[in-house]
Amino acid sequence: MDESPRPPTPDPSPDEPRPAVTAVAVAGVLVAAAAGWFLLEQLAPVVRPLLTAAFLAYVLMPYHVRLRRHVGTSASLGVLAGVTAVLVVLLGLVVYASVLDLGDDMPYLEARAVELVGDVERLVGADPAAARRDAAKLTDLLYAAARRLAKVGADALGEAVLVAMYLLFLLVEGSRFPDRVRRAYSPDRAEEILAVAGQVSAAIVHYLRAKVRASLLLAVPVGLVLWACGVKFAALWAVLTFLCNFIPYLGPILAYGLPVGFAFLWFGATAPAVTAAALLLTLHALSAAVVEPVIVGNAVGLSPLVLLAALGFWGLLWGLPGMFLAVPLAAVAVIVMDHFAATRPVARLLRGG
Repeated sequence: MDESPRPPTPDPSPDEPRPAVTAVAVAGVLVAAAAGWFLLEQLAPVVRPLLTAAFLAYVLMPYHVRLRRHVGTSASLGVLAGVTAVLVVLLGLVVYASVLDLGDDMPYLEARAVELVGDVERLVGADPAAARRDAAKLTDLLYAAARRLAKVGADALGEAVLVAMYLLFLLVEGSRFPDRVRRAYSPDRAEEILAVAGQVSAAIVHYLRAKVRASLLLAVPVGLVLWACGVKFAALWAVLTFLCNFIPYLGPILAYGLPVGFAFLWFGATAPAVTAAALLLTLHALSAAVVEPVIVGNAVGLSPLVLLAALGFWGLLWGLPGMFLAVPLAAVAVIVMDHFAATRPVARLLRGG
């Protein structure tokens, strides 16, 4: 038997990943992601209005800096926070009051739904018993939708009050943030942190200002058209259009489909409903083809695929409010990742062309 010594097995190169280390790293990432998801889901009633208030504070902070030079810090905070808080709470009250009125009109809507289902069933020659069953199902859906809307309206009012409270404190603390950072860190590190905060602020302010203008230019004509056509709850549909315009891709579909569907349910296939549907379609087409590209453009600098992924993630986590926050949160995440060398290539991949 050959007793010659065998050559030693070479050690793996330091650059080669070790399977055990890779498995531990992947497991750590999965555990951290699951823990983050759980915490964000459980803390949504606190974190969600806080993030909304933070984005509003970013928009208002430049006005606060300019206004306090003339009237002082306290008066500037009082004016800006007070006006914004009143507007946010009034918005919640309009939604809640309209939802309550919609609940009062449910018997008429139920009768209209049963009548429309009967007309369709007779048109296609369906069995009368099947028509009654379908009408009963549609009635149950309408009442379920009304209960859901009432809950959404109450939640929106409560969240609006929380946002107003958070906003006041954020405006007070935001003016002191640069001084606190400079006291807490070395000069180089402090300036680096403030530079990232400035980039985040500029991106959020640019996006929100542009989106608010574009949404107002769509929502106001929509409300006027619905009011002129005699569609009830025109203010509610205008507010819904304004808010849904912040949701990429899916928002305009909801903003058009809900008021038009309500108009046909209320009036049937008559001139007011058809006119409202045609005019709203024209307004949405003009907004998508002219207003949005001119005013908003590439405000966030993210690819459409990233926006869809952010919309799906935050919508699954926080529902409709999460969809409103999806685009600003994605923009902030990309800016932060672009600041670190390890994640900078990922940030560049996520940016638009």
